[in-house]
Amino acid sequence: MTPPPAMPRRPRRFRRGLFVFAALLLGSVLALDWNLDAVTSWSGFRAALERLSGYLGGFAAPDLSTAMLARCGTLALETVSVALLGTALGLALAIPLALGSARCVVLGDGRAGGLAAVPARLLLEACRLALDAMRGVPDFLWAVLLANITGVNAVTGMLAIGIHVAGILGKVLGEQWDNVDPARYEALRSTGAGRLQVFAYGVQPLAARALLSFVLMRTECAVRNASVIGVVGGGGLGAALWDEYSDGNWARMATVLLSLLAVTTVTDLGANLLRRQLRVDPNHPRIVRPPDRRTALRRRGFGLAVVAAVLAGALAATWPAIERAYGELARVEWAFVREFAAGLAVPDLSPATLRSVLGHCLVPLALGVTATALAAASAALLAFPGSVAFQLEAARFTGERLAPLARARRAALVVATRFTALVLRGIPEVAWVVLLAVFFRQGITPCVVAVALHGTGVLQRVFTETIDDLPYRTLEHGHGPARAQLFAWAAVPRALPDWRTYTFFQFEVNVRIGITLGLVGAGGLGDRFDSNLKFREFAVASTYLCAMVLLTVAIDRTSRWLQLRRQRC
Repeated sequence: MTPPPAMPRRPRRFRRGLFVFAALLLGSVLALDWNLDAVTSWSGFRAALERLSGYLGGFAAPDLSTAMLARCGTLALETVSVALLGTALGLALAIPLALGSARCVVLGDGRAGGLAAVPARLLLEACRLALDAMRGVPDFLWAVLLANITGVNAVTGMLAIGIHVAGILGKVLGEQWDNVDPARYEALRSTGAGRLQVFAYGVQPLAARALLSFVLMRTECAVRNASVIGVVGGGGLGAALWDEYSDGNWARMATVLLSLLAVTTVTDLGANLLRRQLRVDPNHPRIVRPPDRRTALRRRGFGLAVVAAVLAGALAATWPAIERAYGELARVEWAFVREFAAGLAVPDLSPATLRSVLGHCLVPLALGVTATALAAASAALLAFPGSVAFQLEAARFTGERLAPLARARRAALVVATRFTALVLRGIPEVAWVVLLAVFFRQGITPCVVAVALHGTGVLQRVFTETIDDLPYRTLEHGHGPARAQLFAWAAVPRALPDWRTYTFFQFEVNVRIGITLGLVGAGGLGDRFDSNLKFREFAVASTYLCAMVLLTVAIDRTSRWLQLRRQRC
């Protein structure tokens, strides 16, 4: 029998990084004001269980009346329409800004230096800063801002999602274009082609699959966000969920939540199915072979027609909301809008306000670190039981012979693990907070647990996909090590760079979610921004808004400094 591979010795840099992370995690746990009354005393625990049992009773008997189902169906259609139109708007805004943020487009081969390169570098940084600002303010807070002008309706949700998605897509598009190896399009550049020609015929075709995959992923995320953005004025299922929670109507709330889960699950499965068609590794046994040129063109034309038809249907579904938003604009007091914009344009930089801002920045940062650590650890544990490669196709690289009953058990394990992850990420963070607040009451604890649960579902999928996408020839060891050993010593080290990238990206997402959850009990930047906005303290609110953007810029620049890259989406 071949002996198992020796455990590689970790370099000093890895151990130092692990120590720094442990210190950050400990500091984050100590920095948060945990509300643990539900688990630290018997009376509190009993009261929490009573609340939870009353809520779960609603799930045992949800309101399935015709009127309630019709209402949920209408709201679900509105939710999906808002997400699709918001993503389309975001992509339209993202493309020009992404072009301006890509070094390969703005700087070309980088040979021009000195003063000649100053305008190009200014354009590069201006576009990157614009993208940072768009995604630095969470879509929930964009909805809070826009609701003052467009009112509480689906159009507010669509615009909020569009602006936020534009910031995310613009960043990723620019990074993916810059990640294409210049050697792959050097021949085109040597012919004298201009930068836009090199981009159109060299860079973009090489990055198209990865970009399409990420657009599908963001569409799926937009559906989840649209399903709860109604909590702050975006319409759809979120508004109904918050209304029923506020009224304590658990049966109706269960119906709305199940509708929300159905919408996000169908979207998740559909996006997964489409993304699997984009697999590009020619050595993978499940590779989808590319069709001939004529078939490919026919499929693209059909796909574009389907997208156009879906967007037209979404526009028709939201047209009443668009008309209501137009009516709101007709009644807007533009003097208030000018006062609103002028107040936000000049932040309050007094020492007291700045000290308050710095203190409240700790909440989303500590929440992000704690929840991301819990999510990454949980997702890593679920990657092995959820991996098709290691559960159902291990014979390709271990040489094992699997009995039918054992194969059935492993298939059941894969299905159970993936279904669990699907439910965890199918319920958005805000909806998880609403659920957990029944037990914990409002505060930081349900927010951290909610973000960790949702993040586990998201990271489990990408961690497992990274493992399953590894070429099987890199895992071949004959009849030697067991599957668990190969997973730990062969697969994980190869997947670890991607896992680290996805984890850091999820940390950035979780920090923004931590800001958002300030509106539903977490405190911190989101809570203080909303409070000052309601009391028309626009200058102070602007300071908190700027802090959100600067926090995003700092995390983004740290990501670039660490040279984290999304090789797959």
